[in-house]
Amino acid sequence: MLIALCLWIGLPRFRSGIDLMDEGCLACGAERVLEGQVPNRDFVSLQPPLSFYAAAGMFKLFGTSLASLRILGLGIYLLIPLMTYGIARQLEDRLLSLAAAIPATVIGIPCFGFVPFAVWQGVAATAAAVLLYFWAVRCRSRPWLGLAAGVMTAAAFLARQDQGFYAAISIAAYTLVVRFGRVSLVSREVLGRNFYCWVLGMAAGLLPWGIYWFAEGALPEMFKQLVVFPVTTYAKTSSLPVPSFSRQLSLAQNAIVALYYIPPVVQILVFFWLWRRNRRGNWQLREAGVAFILVWSALYYCQVLARSDVYHLWITLVPFFILCACGWRAVLEGWDGIQARMGTGPLASTVSRGVLSAFGVAVVAWFLVSNRLVLLEQMASGQELLLPRARVNVAGGAELEDFIKTVQRSVPADRSILCLPYQPMFYFLCERRNPTRWNYLWPGDQTAEDHAMLIQQARLDPPAVVIISEETEMIRYAPDILNYVHAGFSKAGEGSGFSVYVPK
Repeated sequence: MLIALCLWIGLPRFRSGIDLMDEGCLACGAERVLEGQVPNRDFVSLQPPLSFYAAAGMFKLFGTSLASLRILGLGIYLLIPLMTYGIARQLEDRLLSLAAAIPATVIGIPCFGFVPFAVWQGVAATAAAVLLYFWAVRCRSRPWLGLAAGVMTAAAFLARQDQGFYAAISIAAYTLVVRFGRVSLVSREVLGRNFYCWVLGMAAGLLPWGIYWFAEGALPEMFKQLVVFPVTTYAKTSSLPVPSFSRQLSLAQNAIVALYYIPPVVQILVFFWLWRRNRRGNWQLREAGVAFILVWSALYYCQVLARSDVYHLWITLVPFFILCACGWRAVLEGWDGIQARMGTGPLASTVSRGVLSAFGVAVVAWFLVSNRLVLLEQMASGQELLLPRARVNVAGGAELEDFIKTVQRSVPADRSILCLPYQPMFYFLCERRNPTRWNYLWPGDQTAEDHAMLIQQARLDPPAVVIISEETEMIRYAPDILNYVHAGFSKAGEGSGFSVYVPK
């Protein structure tokens, strides 16, 4: 049923829309990898290299086009609800597991146009690691599952470093809870073997890449871009405050605002429920598993604290959906206890559970329908972009197609173009190279030295065309780059939201 639902939602929509910015960065990075370049060393990236290698693999298999990327996105989209169900099924019955998985079919990668961004590759890898480690602990006699969980944790690190870190902490915490809980849940020998296999799997997944990147001289830039930059700069330049309720917002918009505050509330309630179960001596393997999901969900929510837009909220919700199913089970068990103390029969208990479940399903259905299906219908519309590297449906696609073809006719294939500040999709669709290491400019992300280096690289490989959008904003944070453009290029025309410059 989950597969059928995902295909019903995904197949008409997975090739709809285009993102000139982030999707363009992924496509350009994958193309540069195919040319033999090394991420972070040869081009700047805020994401670890795995996402570019995965996209490059899709280009090799299905051709260099956005449609190939979307096939990967569709595959990740199918996997995430299935793994959400699989994880929940380790703790709950089929109905509650299905209830945890269904929101992931609508809230998630469909809201990102089915683009297989690094964050969604990380979500899929993390979910696979969690599911495999659950199986490793429960099966007990299959340590290879722990090894596979370690490999997937390494994949999460290589796709999205923070998500890999959260997965590793969650798995280590689960191991400690099972090992040192008040009740012996799994033998020390079995648990230790699974944990060491997990560590070995991580080493097997990370060490070969680390040795290769060390040999290529990429590790210093990786550390700078993937560790130092997020800690020192990203939180300052890209942070957004958590939204608040307002009378000016619609009911649906306030419902989305509420979703920022619901996860912490649910996490706190589940924490106190677990604490109470432990105090009463009702601590079994299921409670340890719920603690695992609680830690995972709380750590994932930290991604919202760095940048509190709705898209960063969506990426945190997979473990939260599972935690909600576990919490709902606790509510139903509490309701059963109330019914038993009141002396009502099983029929009353069944009716009560049905009413509570129906109410929960109705709330979820209202949220999904009112907030997400409208967006999905908009994504399904558009005109096909008839370019060899596109094969996607885009609103106003004819205008974009004409512009791309004009650039291709004007610029020889062996010349570069420069797209500022953040439209790397033009490099990919025009099939013209970027003369610099930077596929994007963002206020505060680059230093004056970075701007000077960009100008130097552009002079060494002079672009035949410069495309600039948001030019008035660039004056504020990149005046030297604009001065370079204005000094050596003259405006040749304007398009929808951007200007075109050619050499004087």
